[in-house]
Amino acid sequence: MVDVELIRSEDGQQVKVLSTKTEKALVVYKPQDGFKFYAVKYENGAQVPVELSGRWTGIESALNAVKSHLALKKTTARKAVNDRYKARKAKKEELNATEPDTENG
Repeated sequence: MVDVELIRSEDGQQVKVLSTKTEKALVVYKPQDGFKFYAVKYENGAQVPVELSGRWTGIESALNAVKSHLALKKTTARKAVNDRYKARKAKKEELNATEPDTENG
């Protein structure tokens, strides 16, 4: 499907979903509203897409919804820009590291 990393909380009530397609992590959590349903939110509190704005009866069904959403999602523009920046920065540091050392010459 899609490359995701799951980080589960100690109590098992929350799972952070890290993806290569988004800058911020999605969080599957159990709201403190007295019901047994699970919901999805962005780590930074941004609004989630419509297909992830519902409630699920189990954590696994919510995770499946997040994974299928991420499988169809394109990489966000911000993520693409940041990835290109990091690649250029790494290449520049690599070039600077390979310059000849004049002290030992």
